[in-house]
Amino acid sequence: MAEAVKNGGREKTRRWILKVIESPIRNIRRRYPEYSLPRDCKRLGELYLEKRVPYSQVEEAIEDLSDDARDIWGDDAVVKSLAYAIAEGISALRIKSHAMGFVFCYLTAMKKNGDSEKKIERKAEELLLSYLET
Repeated sequence: MAEAVKNGGREKTRRWILKVIESPIRNIRRRYPEYSLPRDCKRLGELYLEKRVPYSQVEEAIEDLSDDARDIWGDDAVVKSLAYAIAEGISALRIKSHAMGFVFCYLTAMKKNGDSEKKIERKAEELLLSYLET
């Protein structure tokens, strides 16, 4: 996966992140229906790509999400990892290498959720294939 991201273009990585980030956003939404910051971060990222907001505004939202992961979900390791995955994913819209941080945190959330190694490996393969197909 790291090699694919390294060799992939910035636009490809951006398109891929905006697609795959939906899964962790939905997972958090199921657990905390009123919590909208993950979706807001994605929307701000899209607005940044459209040159409608400065990256500093996106960065503030990412920092807020990371702070919430640490402060609110300290005891919920799954949501904490999902929030970090989203933060890394949105950061990847500007710095491509953060896409690997997204993958790591997302797979970590699965591990903390008690998913089997086989299921985690399948998800890693699925993420790679979806990246290659983007």
